[in-house]
Amino acid sequence: MAGGIGRCIGVATVLAGLAAPAAGMIPPVNQRLGDLTSILSLPRLAAAFEAPIERIEIIGPGLYRLTAGRCHIDIRMVRVPGGPGEGLGPPRTAPQAGPRICEP
Repeated sequence: MAGGIGRCIGVATVLAGLAAPAAGMIPPVNQRLGDLTSILSLPRLAAAFEAPIERIEIIGPGLYRLTAGRCHIDIRMVRVPGGPGEGLGPPRTAPQAGPRICEP
């Protein structure tokens, strides 16, 4: 009987440990919304295009492509280290814009 209780406590401890990292995660929809908001808030983005943004594509994990007219800019979400509570919540990221590429 005592062995069964000990085993249950051990299983509960393992399960609690597995759930701990998920506590700092945010839903993917909210992460995507945060990424898009920070990308569209980039100061140099408005000046980089000669036309309004027509399309936003997801190229890969943390990589977006904004297209306006015949030009596009790839923007990567890079991790920002440090800050209060590092490791306790979702990683902090910031957009980093690449060069503007225009097709003839």
